[in-house]
Amino acid sequence: MVNCKKCGAPLSLDQVKCPYCGEVNEEAREHLEKLAKLDKDYKKTKQEVMTEVKKTKKGYNLLVILVMLLIANMLMIPVWGASYDIAEKIAVSDRPISDVKEELNRLLEDRDYPAFVACYDRNEINYNDYREYARISGLAYDYCQIIRSFSNHLYVKEDYYNDPLVKMCQFVKDFEDDYVSLTRWEDDPFVLKYINEIREEYELFLKTFLHLTDEDVAGLAGMNSSAIVVLVNERLNNEE
Repeated sequence: MVNCKKCGAPLSLDQVKCPYCGEVNEEAREHLEKLAKLDKDYKKTKQEVMTEVKKTKKGYNLLVILVMLLIANMLMIPVWGASYDIAEKIAVSDRPISDVKEELNRLLEDRDYPAFVACYDRNEINYNDYREYARISGLAYDYCQIIRSFSNHLYVKEDYYNDPLVKMCQFVKDFEDDYVSLTRWEDDPFVLKYINEIREEYELFLKTFLHLTDEDVAGLAGMNSSAIVVLVNERLNNEE
């Protein structure tokens, strides 16, 4: 907690402005800048890793690369959670439509899906103005929940019905169903471009963190959530 420099009211790091006097919370701004730097460093590391993947076919080097990618993603999991919460608070719905669309497009290009979902959710009251983003946001939301649930799974051990890993598998099922529905009926190139990019990130996550094979991933669409739980547990246990 910090105090507002103008009126002295107590503020937290997720309050960008004082709710009493409107003064900017400089500590929160610095916090956001640090998150942005971490996100930028992660994207740079990821790009370097993917470049190396394309350059090498040797098993050992590929293993090293996957480990690097695993570490980079692990570091970003808590940051993603913070990024989503903060973006949700600072997104506003009274900005010009053109500005919001520009921001949504930038977040999609950066593949910053937590911030994209938060920004869209805050502005969807004007659905007709942002309808081209609605389907993208639904799939991005599923992916973000998969990331969040897996992050919780790393630190929380609960019974079957409350286990974050089980919840994650339910979101995997939602993602698969939504993706099949979107690709079956969607004909907008703009929407298809971004849902396929989300799919790429999703599959990379499944293979890196859950150790699913290409065959496993291809078969997820035909499985129910319980079968997905069994499969994921088998793959994770085999890696231990």
